[in-house]
Amino acid sequence: MDVSKIRFFKLMTGDFARCISIPEKFVRNFNGQINQGFELKAPCGETWHVGVDKIGDELFLMSGWEDFVKAHELQENDLIVFTCSGNSSFVVLIFEASGCEKVSSLFSNRTGGLHTCKRMVDQQAEHYSMHNSDNTATLSQLLGTPHNASASKKPSRKTKSSKQPESPNSSNYHVKHGSIGEEDSDDEYANSNIYYSMVADRLRDEEKEEILSLASIRLNNPAFVTVLLKKHCHRRNNALIIPSKFAAGHLEEITHEIILRRPNRKEKWPVRYSYSRYTRCFQNLAFFKFARENKLREDDICVFELMKHAKRVTVTVHVIRKVEGRFVLVG
Repeated sequence: MDVSKIRFFKLMTGDFARCISIPEKFVRNFNGQINQGFELKAPCGETWHVGVDKIGDELFLMSGWEDFVKAHELQENDLIVFTCSGNSSFVVLIFEASGCEKVSSLFSNRTGGLHTCKRMVDQQAEHYSMHNSDNTATLSQLLGTPHNASASKKPSRKTKSSKQPESPNSSNYHVKHGSIGEEDSDDEYANSNIYYSMVADRLRDEEKEEILSLASIRLNNPAFVTVLLKKHCHRRNNALIIPSKFAAGHLEEITHEIILRRPNRKEKWPVRYSYSRYTRCFQNLAFFKFARENKLREDDICVFELMKHAKRVTVTVHVIRKVEGRFVLVG
């Protein structure tokens, strides 16, 4: 059967922050071919790579799942609907126990004061069955009766993360010089070449100003700011998501090589910029090598400055770390 658009939901209970199980009935639709991890696309537009591990007869979302939970501030009894949008790619909708779609999954922190429900659950029916049938229920019904939901399960032992397939590297691509489209002209991006990941955009405005003053970005160079998560410093499943609007405005729409460098240093680190339908990211061993050799840590703030007019696509990485309550530039 066509697996496109089939869906399942998970109620966040138990040890959901570490991992969640994938319903067996859902897995059967893929004939056991789920082994490369999931790409989870949130309503905000960011995509997360989450590894799949098999424990006994069950599959679990594990490697990278903790970062997804942290970034979306998932709480007990939140509910997530996973809708398949392609091979191992899923669009996710996140609902609070109140029945409203979770605001943090829709917007950046700039709209923290706007707690408007974009979708009320009692106005939308979601199907739990894996194909067209009469077995349907609204999410409000599911939230009201948690025993009907697919609750998170805790695996009995640890396993190694699934490997992601490699794709060919390319080089000698150029920086885009066109302007950003009208769809990017909201207040976050207007009159600015600075972009923020979903996690970084939760920084206060005064913190952002301090970080940018430390980074000393050259005039007219675009840049994006991100906060490193635990996975970014690991060898596997370490994809660092690049804000989609930055990528759309300034990078070629193809997988290719990008040179990373540090300010006032001669060393260069070639990394793969991975471009796919849903994801733009740095990933795999080359990025791990960059993180390790520069002694990067979880919660480090990195400003990636795209160097205009360079012969090869080059990004200067400014690292800012909070030490004893204040930001310092790491050399």
